[in-house]
Amino acid sequence: MVGAVAGLYYGAGRAGLHLAYLHGTVTALWPPVGVGIAALVILGPGVWPGILIGDLLLADFSTPWETIVGQTVGNTLEVVAAAVLFRRLAQRRIGLERVWDVLALVASAALGTLISAGFGVVSLRAGDVINADEFGSVFRTWWLGDFCGALVFAPLILVWASHKTWRMPRIQLAEAVLLLTVLIVLIEVPSQRDVPYVVFPVLIWAALRFGPFGAATAVAITSCLTVWNTAQGSGPFVRVSITHSVLATQLFVAVAALTSLILAAVTAERTASEHAQQSLTDEQAALRRIATLVAGEAASDRVFEQVTVEAARTLGASAASLARFDDDGMVTFVGGWSDAGPLAFPIGSRVPVEETGVLAEIRKTGRPERIDDYEGRAPEIVARLNSFGYASAGAAPVRLGGQVWGALVAAAPDGEPLAPGSERRLADFAELVAQALANADAYRKLAASRIRIVEAGDTERRRLERNLHDGAQQRLVSLALRLRMIKASLRNDPQGAEARLAEAEVELDQALDELRELARGIHPAILTDRGLEVAVRALVERAPIPVELAPLPEERLPGSVEAAIYYLVAEAVTNVAKYAQATCASIAVERANGFATVVVRDDGIGGAAPVPGSGLVGLADRVEALGGRLHIESPPGEGTQLTAEIPCQVRLSR
Repeated sequence: MVGAVAGLYYGAGRAGLHLAYLHGTVTALWPPVGVGIAALVILGPGVWPGILIGDLLLADFSTPWETIVGQTVGNTLEVVAAAVLFRRLAQRRIGLERVWDVLALVASAALGTLISAGFGVVSLRAGDVINADEFGSVFRTWWLGDFCGALVFAPLILVWASHKTWRMPRIQLAEAVLLLTVLIVLIEVPSQRDVPYVVFPVLIWAALRFGPFGAATAVAITSCLTVWNTAQGSGPFVRVSITHSVLATQLFVAVAALTSLILAAVTAERTASEHAQQSLTDEQAALRRIATLVAGEAASDRVFEQVTVEAARTLGASAASLARFDDDGMVTFVGGWSDAGPLAFPIGSRVPVEETGVLAEIRKTGRPERIDDYEGRAPEIVARLNSFGYASAGAAPVRLGGQVWGALVAAAPDGEPLAPGSERRLADFAELVAQALANADAYRKLAASRIRIVEAGDTERRRLERNLHDGAQQRLVSLALRLRMIKASLRNDPQGAEARLAEAEVELDQALDELRELARGIHPAILTDRGLEVAVRALVERAPIPVELAPLPEERLPGSVEAAIYYLVAEAVTNVAKYAQATCASIAVERANGFATVVVRDDGIGGAAPVPGSGLVGLADRVEALGGRLHIESPPGEGTQLTAEIPCQVRLSR
């Protein structure tokens, strides 16, 4: 690479020496400066030895050695300094599509060429090549020659190197040919001597219609032909002396380059802004279409398909997929679209997460990720993606319930990478996928809770029927038979009838007690009559293990909230007694910020979970029916804590 840079630098220098004057040491336009700056910007400052070698090859060894050393050091430093400064200011953007980048190149070139002009003129004077009175004019010519070389050839190489595609519509190609023809004719016609800046409308045409690429190319052609004509003694910039001729030419080249490049950058910025605005409009329209689909409660697979289509088209990707992370370390692809038809990972396919490229990164970090090079990845993924022509990919996580459920991925072919920030734009589409999944999960839970409510009602009715049949109903039937027997024996055995009536009275009291117990199971009268604290305290007193009860709110809560708290405490205490193997428990009820919070703790074995059919599921349904939430913490061996938060408004006591 160093040798190639040296060769390019030397070739550009040989071309520039055709305009040398003052013993061949100063030129009107020094192309190697622009070539060297562009080479170091593109390839990196590490190839600077190529500049040194190329400059030594161009040196005139008939001059004193101090002149050669000074010029070589100055020429090398100017290129390195200008390239390093431009790379830092422009942040390695070489397309010159922003005014800031053009100004950065101008400033870098001006600083670098000042270094070279200073070293060069001092070395010429030290070698007695020039006189003291020539110092100022030679410094000016040297600096302008290098500066113009940087402004003409560095942009030309940079924009050509950053040009994305060489395909051009026929109409645009015809316009480019016409522009080039008009430009050459205007430069070469004799009448241009009277109007030296007649080519400026064509340079403006090139900048407006073809951007930095057209402007840099037109400036290079104009500068080369103008300098050549001046060197041959023709053109509008021929003056009485070669010094004045060169100065006029250099000023023309500098003005033409600055004007064209800045105008082209302004045009490129405006075009980019319009494209960005249009892209944003298209993206918002795509998001609205998906949001409408999600709001319409469309099936998940329909949403997945639409999301991948819209995401790929919005980002200009060739394919997009939606993947779900499974607990066994596999990835299941649940949606996908490709402009070519076949997918690298068909819908329904399952692959190890390590073989999915960017998805593996998402799984590790949980953040939007991007991969522009698959080298070093699993051979299977590299082979598969290469077979489909994918070279880069971006992905955003899909979060559900605070966890990474999966990811939305977009892939681009080789030579057309995804735009910067595409992975962050995917996050908007991923959020809609998460919303669709959350809706589907909510609908599923709602349907399941409805089924559980119906089943719970049926079960409760059967329990009441069984308790009535086996308890109070049997006693009442037996009591009715006993009363008939007493009636039949009343005349014959009045004393025995009186004793049997006393027994019937006792049996009637037992039946009434059983009915009261059944009524208490449906809705405890003590809760309605005496409030939540008395009702909960009654539960605690009947509990088979010690239960610590914290003070409860003094004000009455809405009836539905008090009932939910009562049954939650009753079910929790029952579970503790049956399953927790606990030695003690505690109950706390607080009201704050519009919520009633219930906390039930025990020191049992833990491991409680709301599995289908368990009492905890019923409690969760009861709490959620009131707009609340039930949270269970039950690590094995560390006891269980149930926390319920129920929205409520204070009900004032009467």
